Amino acid sequence: MKDYYQILGIPENASQAEIKKAFRKLAFKHHPDTNPGREQEAAQRFKEINEAYGVLGDENRRRQYDLAGKGGFAGAGYSQQDIFRQTFSNRATYEELNRMFAQAGLRFDADFLNNMFFGGRGFAYQSYPYNTEVSAYKPNWLERQVNKVAARMGRFALKRLFGVDLEPPVVLDKHLELEISREEAEKGGEGQVAYNRNGRQKKLVVKIPAGIKSGTKIRLKGMGNKKGKKSGDLYLHIRIKD
Repeated sequence: MKDYYQILGIPENASQAEIKKAFRKLAFKHHPDTNPGREQEAAQRFKEINEAYGVLGDENRRRQYDLAGKGGFAGAGYSQQDIFRQTFSNRATYEELNRMFAQAGLRFDADFLNNMFFGGRGFAYQSYPYNTEVSAYKPNWLERQVNKVAARMGRFALKRLFGVDLEPPVVLDKHLELEISREEAEKGGEGQVAYNRNGRQKKLVVKIPAGIKSGTKIRLKGMGNKKGKKSGDLYLHIRIKD
């Protein structure tokens, strides 16, 4: 029987903020990318940490778990795979975690997720309204190698010896899903998009060309996040309602 509170090192009355903080600390520590030479061992611990967070980080699942008495939760039909699928099939949850790991230069993209948690078989998202934010940042090879070196030497030592400042990468591009009706797809028209840009709510009216297909991307140059004089692009992923 698994004690998810013990796995995350938190008391049973921990707040959701405390649960998230504990998960973040342990997940960064045991991510395979920060454990060169010990990837397989780290992966097992990483999966266990994500399993615990998948239950305790969701208020409804946590309530079921507490009522069932820890191990009884798994005994009631929730396998580790079930927990992973319920957690990561929620697009909003997945995208939040993807951003969190990407900011530290760690992988948590769809390919990594499939191989780590689902044996390469994949998973399906739940559907969300058109203004659901979708990010797909994937740290490149160089970022992963620098992060591995940092894991060996320590971030402070790396900066002190070589002047390398491991500032987390800033993702300026934004990706949103825009859901439209079949009639709008056939005839074209205008769609309203609401999204968060650097902590502020922004609304745009977007022209939808006639005959657009589901899966098409519309790029709005310079409408992503901003940092200094740099601006990312906003990508709208078209999805036609069934």
